[in-house]
Amino acid sequence: MKRICTLSLAASLLVLSACKGGAGADAAKLVPDDADMLAGANMKTVTESELYKAFGAEAEKDEDYKKAVASMKECGLELASIEAIVVGVKASSEDFVAIIAADGVGKDDTATCLIKSVQKANGDEEAADVTKEDGHKIIQFTDGRAYLVSDNMLAVTTKGWETAVGELIDGKGKPAIENSKKDLFGKVDTKAAMWFLADVPSDVAGMAAFVAPEVSKIKTAAGSVDLSKGLAINLIAGFGSEDEAKAVAEMGTKMLDEAKADPTFGSAAGSVKIEASGSDVKVAASMSTDEITTLQKAAN
Repeated sequence: MKRICTLSLAASLLVLSACKGGAGADAAKLVPDDADMLAGANMKTVTESELYKAFGAEAEKDEDYKKAVASMKECGLELASIEAIVVGVKASSEDFVAIIAADGVGKDDTATCLIKSVQKANGDEEAADVTKEDGHKIIQFTDGRAYLVSDNMLAVTTKGWETAVGELIDGKGKPAIENSKKDLFGKVDTKAAMWFLADVPSDVAGMAAFVAPEVSKIKTAAGSVDLSKGLAINLIAGFGSEDEAKAVAEMGTKMLDEAKADPTFGSAAGSVKIEASGSDVKVAASMSTDEITTLQKAAN
């Protein structure tokens, strides 16, 4: 049922994780080639960071967060023990896949426990039978299925991507990161705490005109969040030409210079760098945990 898949995605977004080696790379290889967006994060890196230790308590008060963590614990999983979750989405058909890598997550008991937890949270009948189809262990829903890829990997996908994900598990065809999203995937730091990459739909790009007409020409977006030393954000916006990128970078730099004059947030703006690189616009910003704490106090 699609509600199960939707809730699985929502839960995944709370604990996104992926990295360019090991389980994260394997998980990303199960996202079909026609995906519009991929996203991930390294949960262990997030929970062990100075920033999380300083501000994580607030996030942990969120009721949805509490429910997600409680559900995982009931199934023998800890938040920080999840090695990888990669999410891929195709907006036009509302298809998605969420691939989870963690010790034991793909075992029958753990997988069925997780699925039943989602069903329970959604008010549905709790039913999750492990069966076999085409050599794959699966849990079938009306609008999708979960693949028990291995003892340590579980993939939940909508019906439209069932076949494609199954073929990728078998090593058939090419995943998005090796074909349609190969260039974007190569531009982001997938070893960072969080990362994403996406095609930007024309209607979404059109809304950017409210910010500035130049920005409405954006084609792709990608970025990462590094928590190893405070907070470092790197964003890459792709445009159709070098001239378009240069125009956006110049506009952004002008707006940034104006922001630096703000008595409260000027210091934060001072760490931001904007530059054009070919047909891309790169934005980088960083702050230490102490600087973020000071900024928060000033904002309050």
